[in-house]
Amino acid sequence: MFILDTCVLSNLKLKYPDLNLVRWIDNQARAISLPFSAVFEIQRGITMLEGTNPEKASELSSWLDDILASDIPFLEMDARITRLYARMTCVPALRHLCVPALNAKRLKLGQDLAIAATAIVKDAPVATMNTKDFLRIHRYFTLPGLFNPQQERWLIPPRQQKRIEETITLPETGHLPAGFRMCPGSG
Repeated sequence: MFILDTCVLSNLKLKYPDLNLVRWIDNQARAISLPFSAVFEIQRGITMLEGTNPEKASELSSWLDDILASDIPFLEMDARITRLYARMTCVPALRHLCVPALNAKRLKLGQDLAIAATAIVKDAPVATMNTKDFLRIHRYFTLPGLFNPQQERWLIPPRQQKRIEETITLPETGHLPAGFRMCPGSG
């Protein structure tokens, strides 16, 4: 099972999503999961758009509803994830990942620490194209793996092969949102 970073989901919603990413998603459709923090970031972006572009906000809200109604597992923030996330926010070298810059024009509430905490607790690699911050997190908290689906490359090899009984899988007739099966002939 892979924990999807927000950038993976956002890229799939682009008019022209990255083809390597689309192929990878098609091949992993039954082994991906959505952490609460990715949903948080997407919903926050939608809410921020509502005042300036209500049509786009409505379109994105429907897209997010479709993803959440699909069979892709949604990973909630439980006590173990919360406690690890709290510990991560206390590491001075990771402070920029949880405290917005004072001179920032926009409040940016990054969720990479929360995504990393989820991945560590669930013992599942992170799939992201924004690897820099996750590599920094890995210096202090060992990630179970870091994969860039756009480059089709492991930056942190997975610690172990997942045992089949420990992975979250979808039923054979699993329901995936339209944006996750975009390659011709993939379903």
